[in-house]
Amino acid sequence: MIHKVHFGKRVAAARRSLGLSQSELADKLCVTSQAVSKWEVGSALPDVELLLALSHLFGVTINELLEDADPITAMNIGGEFSNGVHCFVPRTEAPERQDFADALRREGWIPQNWHKFRTSREHPFLPIGRRIAKIGGLILEIGAGPGGGFMPFILRADPNASIVISDLCPAVVEEWHNLLEAETGSPNLWFAACDFTALPFPDQSFSVVSDAGGLANCIGDRRSALREIHRVLRSDGLFVSYSGFVSRDTFLTLPDTARERLRSEFPEAFEDLYEETVLAGFRRIDSEAVVGWDTDHDESGFASLCRELGVCVSWTGYVRYCYKT
Repeated sequence: MIHKVHFGKRVAAARRSLGLSQSELADKLCVTSQAVSKWEVGSALPDVELLLALSHLFGVTINELLEDADPITAMNIGGEFSNGVHCFVPRTEAPERQDFADALRREGWIPQNWHKFRTSREHPFLPIGRRIAKIGGLILEIGAGPGGGFMPFILRADPNASIVISDLCPAVVEEWHNLLEAETGSPNLWFAACDFTALPFPDQSFSVVSDAGGLANCIGDRRSALREIHRVLRSDGLFVSYSGFVSRDTFLTLPDTARERLRSEFPEAFEDLYEETVLAGFRRIDSEAVVGWDTDHDESGFASLCRELGVCVSWTGYVRYCYKT
């Protein structure tokens, strides 16, 4: 099936890569600039002769211009595909996540975050998104959540970036699919509901795995998730992870009762996973401190318990660039 909007996006991206304006491309093809504009907005397709001329000019096949290439389908890894989402977990929400999924849709968290991040001028993720986009290749965003992880910032840097957007919660992935299809119409975005402690993708599938809080909120063994991330990265791949933890110094300032409850119910909040990342196989890890946060300005379960206990806890925020080789 030919998706006219996706075809137009591909033509526009290829034109820009050659440094051509719409009128300059039109001149090369002996058509009007209005014709090129119609192709790029998806309201018309060129005839066969013009398609052949475009393929020669851009150095791609006609099929590559016309057809959507889904890398997840090409991996031949099964799963259920419906409404634009590859599902490798039950499509019905787990009971413990149903309230979250209902609130996500009812309160419009994903469109709110998308528009906020698209207009933010000083967000600390902006340079990280540019760095990831510059690497190129196929990117896997794990645990995208309602905020989308690094994905909104990667797309700000490169609207044509190729990204698989994933989360354990099917509602998250479905809502991102619906929004991004309407907002961007990009042919280079794919969507997968999967458990990143047991990723369904083959070895060495991705040039970058990006994680902006997904690992910190992992349901399951985070060490298994790190090993899986290492496995699906190419040999020269990069894992970019933003997370945070409560430092030992901060922990020791808390009352005994608060320390006992928090450590018992949220042990992962006090782990920085550096050693586990090394043990997963990453040969080099560069860490950079970024803006942290505190529980007075957070809506997580950890923050709710802190308020119940009458304490405010600060987190140390950092981003790590983890190289496979």
